[in-house]
Formats: sequence, C-alpha cells, structure tokens
Amino acid sequence: MPSQFAPRWRALSWHEILLIAVVAVSLCVYLPIVVRRSVVHGFGDVQVFFRAGWAVWTGYPLYQVADHHGWTYHYPPTFALLMGLFAYPLEGFSKPDWALSLPVSVGVWYAISALAMLAALNLWAKGLQCFAPQPLDQVGWNGWWLLRLGPLLALLPFFGDGLGRGQLSAVVLLTMVAFLVLYVRGRIYMAACALAIGFTIKLFPLALLIFPVLRGDFRTVFATAGFSAVFLFVVPMLCLGPSEVVTLYSAMWTEHLSGIMTGVPNPKIADEITFTSYDMLSIGAMLARIAAGGLPATDTLPRFATAGQLGFDAVFLIALVWIGHGRFWRLNGPQPQPSEALLIGGAILAAALPVMLSVSQPNYVAFAAPLVAVVQLEAWRRAGRVGVVPALVAWAGVMWFGMIATEGGLWEPLQVIGLVTPALIVLLIWGLACLRRAAAPT
Repeated sequence: MPSQFAPRWRALSWHEILLIAVVAVSLCVYLPIVVRRSVVHGFGDVQVFFRAGWAVWTGYPLYQVADHHGWTYHYPPTFALLMGLFAYPLEGFSKPDWALSLPVSVGVWYAISALAMLAALNLWAKGLQCFAPQPLDQVGWNGWWLLRLGPLLALLPFFGDGLGRGQLSAVVLLTMVAFLVLYVRGRIYMAACALAIGFTIKLFPLALLIFPVLRGDFRTVFATAGFSAVFLFVVPMLCLGPSEVVTLYSAMWTEHLSGIMTGVPNPKIADEITFTSYDMLSIGAMLARIAAGGLPATDTLPRFATAGQLGFDAVFLIALVWIGHGRFWRLNGPQPQPSEALLIGGAILAAALPVMLSVSQPNYVAFAAPLVAVVQLEAWRRAGRVGVVPALVAWAGVMWFGMIATEGGLWEPLQVIGLVTPALIVLLIWGLACLRRAAAPT
C-alpha cells in the first residue's frame, strides 16, 4: 500500500472523526431496530433464509417452505445448508437443538452482513490504492478514510435497506470485490473461489466471468467452474445425497428461476414478486411504469419493456467491451496486464446489475459502491488532491432522495420514473468516461 494512504488516527480532523462516529453509531443503533422489526413485526426477508435452513436439514421440501409472508426460497441449496445454525421452523414444528433463537439469529446475521459490507469497502479501497497517483495533497481530508467512507455514505440508505431486510447484498458484494481485486493481483485460484462462492449464493455474480473470457484466460474460467461444481453439487451431495440434490435443482429451476429470468413467472412466484413495482430498479420495470402512467395492470413485464431491457443490456455491454479494448482485454496479440482498467471495468459491470436484472430492489444498489470509489479517486487524480467531490455529493443527494421518494411515496411521478434508475445510468456513463481515461497497460 502506498505510504500516502494510511489511517493516521492522530492526524484526523474533527469532521473526519464525526463521519466515522456517525457510521459506527448508525450501525450499532440500527441493530436493535432490525431485530425488533424482524422478530416482533415480521419485516424483511431474513426468515426466508432461516426457514430454508430448517427445511433443508430436516427434510421439509426446500422450495415449498415459506415464511410468514408466504415468500419462498429462490437460491441454490448450498446456501440453505449454511443457514442451519439459524434454522427457524414452521409453526407447529420444533426448533432443532443446534439452532439459535430467532432474535439471536437476526442479530448474528446482521453482524455478519455489516462486517461483510465493511470488508468489501476496505478490500476494494486497498485494490484501488495501488493505482493512486503520487503524490496527492491530503490537507483537510485523509484519503484512506474518505476512499472507504465516501461510497458508504453515498449509498447508506441502500446498504441500510439490505441490512434491515436481512438480504445477501453485502455478502455478495464482498465476493465480487474479492474476485476483481484478487484477479488483478494474479491470485487467480483464490479469485475463482471467491466468484464461485458468490455464484453459489446468487447466480448473477457469474457475469464478472466476462473479463477472463474476453482475455482468453480459460484457466480462471475452468477454476471457477471447478469451485462452483464443488460448492453447488459436491457439498450438497455429501450432506443430502445425490438423488435429493437432483430433485432440489429440478424444483429450483421449474418452480422459481425459469419464470424469474424471463419476467413471466408461474402463478406461485407471481404472488411473491412484482416485476413492475415502484421499488424495482430495472430498465424494463421503469419502462413498464412510464407506459402505464403508474403501476401496470399486470405484475409481469410487457413485451416492449422486456425488449427495451434487452436492448439496454446489449448497448451497455457493447460499450463496456469496446471501451475496454486495449485496456483490460485485447482481441489480437498479448493481453494487457491486469490493472486499474480491469478494476474499473468490473466496478462498472457490478454497478449496472441493479438496472440490468429483472428482479432488482434497492438493496442491490450496494453493488455500485466500487464504482463510486472509482469516480471519487479519478476526481482526486484530476484535482491533484483528496477532498469531497461536489458532483458526487449532488449525485448521492439524488440517490438518497430517490430512495425516499420510492419507499415513502412523496410524489407519484417520482415513483413512476424511479430516480434511482436514471441516477445509476448517469453513474455508469461517468464510469465509462473514467475507463476511457484509464491508461492502457503495457
């Protein structure tokens, strides 16, 4: 790590100490609120995971067990196996002896998610610091802290949404960040393992495999496939047996994923997921709401919205690949050394996931944190000094207001458009500009 980036506790200014204290106090104060909301009022998604942990270890059908909302588990069985410690039974069934009580389970899961969030921000900042220009004027602001606190504060409502609902976004973010940073460092097997863990929890982190594929790095591709096979199949087979694993994956596809990926789910899933609700951030959801002038009559995406979504995805990926040519991949000749450009490309793709996925709610915006850090560092590079970036503060203000408008229903037109989705598109364009300015590695 370059010497210019260090915590320097004794040299911190009062406003930096205040920001650190605000984050620390917020995380501590939010914990009992989350526990009460989840246990007493039944808010959030965490009971879905805990009930899945109970089902998979006790023989109850994993993809039929539901929480008190009627919501079911949509993920591979491996993650449910890991939830065994938090097993929460259906009404009328006894709690396994090994399982924690529900309040303790919620608190422990909150702590795990919060630590994953902080670890992801720290690991990403360490990765970017290696490419920071020398020297940067740090009078008034410490670059080490601001590179970590900036993205967290900019997206605090969205991180809070994930923590409050018990969602997996912080853990998944950590796996994606670990893959990119380790890959650039040349530790491809550890990078492949991290990506496989993310793929085991949620399927979409596999999108980052586009970078090794473009580079013709099939060793990383095969390593990721190998780790994924172990996590997705070998581990469940050792715990449950081969026939049960085949049955579970068949149920996961036919009853859940096939409909979610197409935007036209079966009736059971349609009762759980509204593809066009105000809190859905995808391009398709936004187009469907705008065309209907509010919430559409049907919960599924109309054909034109699906076509618009696919068109946006195609244009975005073409732009990323085109601008990245010569920077993080090359069609002919030797591939560029993995460098800052690959980190930037990965951050752009991660930030695009909330607007590309058909099911994408506010907690997914946490995936934009790496790109916020990239934009922040690029602004410091151009200014020659560390400091608050006014344009990024304004963007964060729009994001905060968009979250309030979406969740609080301040004004229906804002809900229809969804300020967060256009703001994320602006961030993506900003990130592509940073990638274009990135020096091509030799």
